[in-house]
Amino acid sequence: MHIEKRVAIVTGAGAGTGRLIAERLAALGATVVVADVDGTHAEEVSHDLVDRGGRAVPVHADLLDAAGRSAIVSCAESLGGPHVLVNNAGGWGGSAHRYPEAAARDWRAVLELNLGAPMELTQLCLAPMSRQGGGAVVNISSSAGMERTGYASPEYAAAKAGLVRFTTSLAALPTTHDVRVNCVVPDWIGLDRAHAELAEMPAGRRAAAPPLIPPGTVVSAVVDLLVDESMSGRVVVLEGGREPRLLAAT
Repeated sequence: MHIEKRVAIVTGAGAGTGRLIAERLAALGATVVVADVDGTHAEEVSHDLVDRGGRAVPVHADLLDAAGRSAIVSCAESLGGPHVLVNNAGGWGGSAHRYPEAAARDWRAVLELNLGAPMELTQLCLAPMSRQGGGAVVNISSSAGMERTGYASPEYAAAKAGLVRFTTSLAALPTTHDVRVNCVVPDWIGLDRAHAELAEMPAGRRAAAPPLIPPGTVVSAVVDLLVDESMSGRVVVLEGGREPRLLAAT
């Protein structure tokens, strides 16, 4: 797939990794739908991309709201797409408690944000992508979904594990919808927040922590999966200090 002149949705594009992905896609010539729950951030990123000579449209949308998801896809359709969907938005949610102490509505919201929303957005994009001649989806999971040890947010880990399996389950989608779905599984990404958290750790824990993943490595992995038309249902794992690793298809 060529990125130039395509319409690309990036969720959680108002900051962090999502913003960097949006910037790269805009630089490659895509029209980017900058979707974020923070409308101010979405507008700031969109304006910045336009000021740089790119094309972008902000969408203020809560992915926990069905109307918000529909608004994102409708915006992309109004621009002649979508051709690309990057399911980047996610997180632990706003509650101070995690499963099993968290209220059921709170841990369910984390599952919905990290798994339900990407599934529905992908579903909403299938028909318009097919009409436009095909498309590509990249899901951003997390190493939390691949590990076998304890984790502070079981609901987040479970959702991210589900996102990996959701991706591999759709390996044959090109034959039915002409849409490819792939996944990137990064370890701890070296954004400002991660560097700050590392700096606050005791020296021993900091020394034992794996190297942070350069944000540009994540962005490049996303773009590689978008443009490589041989990739469908595949998972790229990014581990600190190691080369990107493609999981076996079987």
